[in-house]
Amino acid sequence: GRGKKTYSSDGGVYEGTYEGEWKNGLPHGKGNWKAHNGSSYEGEFKDDSRNGTGTEIYSDGYVYEGEWKNDKRHGKGTIKRPNGSVEYEGEWKEDRLHGTGTCNYENGDVYTGKWKDGEMHGKGVMTYANQDSYDGEWKEGFRDGTGTMKYHNGDVYAGEFSVNQMHGRGTYSYAAGDVLKSIGEWKEGKKVGLFDDIVRVRKQVYYDNDEAKSHAKVKREAPWDEDTDTEEGPTRRSKRRNVSLSPP
Repeated sequence: GRGKKTYSSDGGVYEGTYEGEWKNGLPHGKGNWKAHNGSSYEGEFKDDSRNGTGTEIYSDGYVYEGEWKNDKRHGKGTIKRPNGSVEYEGEWKEDRLHGTGTCNYENGDVYTGKWKDGEMHGKGVMTYANQDSYDGEWKEGFRDGTGTMKYHNGDVYAGEFSVNQMHGRGTYSYAAGDVLKSIGEWKEGKKVGLFDDIVRVRKQVYYDNDEAKSHAKVKREAPWDEDTDTEEGPTRRSKRRNVSLSPP
C-alpha cells in the first residue's frame, strides 16, 4: 500500500520522512525520502533500501540520477554539479566509478575510458585543458603501460609509461628542429643509453641522463640508402652512419 512515516534516531543519521509505497511494513516500490539534513531521494525502493532507478539531491546541491543497489549508486548513472554541469556520466559499482565513463574535471580536463574502484584504470583518453592529449593505458589513476601522448606544440610520444612519465621503449617525434624522431629507452621521463636520432639521416647517439654526448667516434660509413624525406621534388640520396656507442 501507500503511506508516510517519519524516522528519527539519537545520532541523526536516519532522520527524515518517507512517503510512498510499502510492503511488509517496509518502503518498497516508488517513494520519496526527505532527510532532515536537506538531501532527498525520489525513485524506487526495495526492502527499505534504494534499489532500481532514482534521483538523489544532496544537501550540497550535487545531483545523482541513475541506478541503485542496496542504497549505493550501482549501474549506470550521472552526477551533476550544483550549476547543472555534468561531472561524471557512466558506470558505477558500490558508490564508486567503475566500468566505462566520462569525467569532466573542473579544471577543463576530460577523461573517457575505463575506471576501477574510483580511479582511471585500463584503456582511456584524457584531453587536457591545455590541448595536450593522452590515449592509452592507465593504472590506479596514472598513465601507465603503453600509450600515445600528443602535445599542443605538435610533438608526439608513443611508447611506454610508468606513473605518468615516459618510461621504457618509446619514440618521440618533434614538430620542429633538426631531429625528426628519437627512438630508444626512457627512464623516469629522460633519455638513457643508446638512441636512434633520425634527422635527414639516421644516426646513433649516446645519452647519459638525458644529455647527448657530442663527440662519439664514427666507426664506418654504410652504403648509400634511398631517403624519401624530400623537400624539393625528386628523391634525394643520403647516407647512414654508424656511430660508436661509447660515451666520452
